[in-house]
Amino acid sequence: MAILKFLNRLRSVFLLSLICNTFTVNSQTQQEESLHNWFDNIVGRENLDINNGPFYTDTYKTIGTNNMYLITNKYTRGNINYEGQNYYNVNIKYNIYKDELILNPYGESEHIGIILIQDKVNSFYINDKNFVKINQNESSLAQLTSGYYELERLNDNFNFYIKHQKKLAKRINDDGVYYNFPEDNQFFISFDNVFYSTDSKNDIIKIFPRQKKGINDFYSTHRNLKTSDYGQFMLNLMKYINISQTKITK
Repeated sequence: MAILKFLNRLRSVFLLSLICNTFTVNSQTQQEESLHNWFDNIVGRENLDINNGPFYTDTYKTIGTNNMYLITNKYTRGNINYEGQNYYNVNIKYNIYKDELILNPYGESEHIGIILIQDKVNSFYINDKNFVKINQNESSLAQLTSGYYELERLNDNFNFYIKHQKKLAKRINDDGVYYNFPEDNQFFISFDNVFYSTDSKNDIIKIFPRQKKGINDFYSTHRNLKTSDYGQFMLNLMKYINISQTKITK
């Protein structure tokens, strides 16, 4: 055990030294990923610190494509920052209902999964989406609970967050009991280092009062998208506000 801890510490020191002294800024990310993968193979992926957590069990019976996960219940290649260390191309899936990130350890069957310790997960990337871990004590906003949030960085002082959530609905048919998981997402922004809830149009106008007319126009123009894909509507709205806000401050 002591040897494994030493190797994991050596991993971070060795990689940091190489990155700082060898590669240009433009190629750093790609080279860092290659170095991490190379060193993980040397140490042995099964011996990495990230392989730590309780075993995961899926106990809910569902029908069709409905599930409690982000997009799919299958493991997907993604990246994780765990205890400050980056791990690339690992098999993960995100259980939205329980707000749990599940890792399929290297070399194990896809029937084996471990629940990563949330306090040690800083961020992760899956299905072309970036997620960060937020602690409740980062804001006095009551709706902002501790957990994983999808992050869209709009500028240095304006971030948009989606708290992916799913409710549990019990159903009974001729084959017995099964469960449905409808989405129930929440949306937040961080503007000038302050978190705000965006539960309604009025909430958004209160944050950006100088853009009241533009926000009202956006709601009227994109009402169909608001009905069909509220998450995409909110993201588009925040991008619109960001561009308008930049014009105002110039």
